[in-house]
Amino acid sequence: MIVLALDTCLAACSAAVYDQEADRVLAARFEKMDKGHAEALAPMVEACLKEGGLVPSAISRIAVTKGPGTFTGLRVGLALAHGMATALSCEIIGINTLQATAAPVLTAHDRVIVIHQAGATGKFYSGEISVQTGDEAVHFMSAEDVQDLLRSGLAVLGTGIDAFSSLVTGTRIVGHDLPSAAGFARFAANLKASRDLPQPLYLREPDAKPSPGNDATKMRNAEAPDLAALARLHGLSFDTGWSAESLALALALSGSGALLLIRDGEARSFVQYQIVAGEAEINAICTEPRWRGQGLARQLLVALMADLKSKNITRLHLDVAADNGPAVRLYKAQGFAVVGRRKGYYARKNAEAVDALLMSKQLT
Repeated sequence: MIVLALDTCLAACSAAVYDQEADRVLAARFEKMDKGHAEALAPMVEACLKEGGLVPSAISRIAVTKGPGTFTGLRVGLALAHGMATALSCEIIGINTLQATAAPVLTAHDRVIVIHQAGATGKFYSGEISVQTGDEAVHFMSAEDVQDLLRSGLAVLGTGIDAFSSLVTGTRIVGHDLPSAAGFARFAANLKASRDLPQPLYLREPDAKPSPGNDATKMRNAEAPDLAALARLHGLSFDTGWSAESLALALALSGSGALLLIRDGEARSFVQYQIVAGEAEINAICTEPRWRGQGLARQLLVALMADLKSKNITRLHLDVAADNGPAVRLYKAQGFAVVGRRKGYYARKNAEAVDALLMSKQLT
């Protein structure tokens, strides 16, 4: 497997290509910078591919840091990663800044502490990373909390440790204060792939917020002019996307319908269902990748259940891939229970098939 690794989260920009079979970095670029990531990253990728003797289609997985970090920087890396993964139909995985920083030293230390200092607030954020779990937990910490953490005796690294140099006695690891793509490419190659596009990880609320009462979200029943938008959303969500023609045939069936969610004037999410003999089944629920994690699917699900109840539909069924953690948690939070399992139901590109969980909820 060839992995393209990208990092733009902190005061550096880097790219690397890693050959998992040969277990070596074929090419890498790294440059410290506070700004200019947007101009630097793509040429770095091009240079790495050329030096490694690779064409873009050789990339099997893209690994990108997702934050915490500078707002503009981390979005530059994520945007390029999302675009390339979509164009190349390859795997994409996000790792947080603490994991990326710790990765190069996890071969020598089973557990390390990473401490970074946020430039915008001056606050410290830290986490303990282990080679076994690659823990993703990231926490804001007070100076006193950091001092207690440092007394654990574990190896430490990160941009925040200079403020506590008097407490770091014989354990500081130098040379890896900033993450680098070459440093975490191997670590990312061994992580489990996810179907979801990585989203930016922020530790504070955005400075700009919508004005009170300005609701840009609308829901309505999907109609024939929406078929192209539904097909686009389905293709972004599943390995084998439905065409506009197949969606038209599905919606033409008796009892079939689709509820569409529009955000900022564009179709962002939809749920397609069918009613048979007083019960209903969800055939698909899809959300545009960059809008996931913002409650759009939950809003659709709640609206659909309310509509079905008004029609005296007694029960709602669905199936979901067993490895789709966010979706399983959403359905359970809305009262769905697992009632069965289909072995190897969902095929996966370059991976083993995944079981389908059959879930159901009593409505009336």
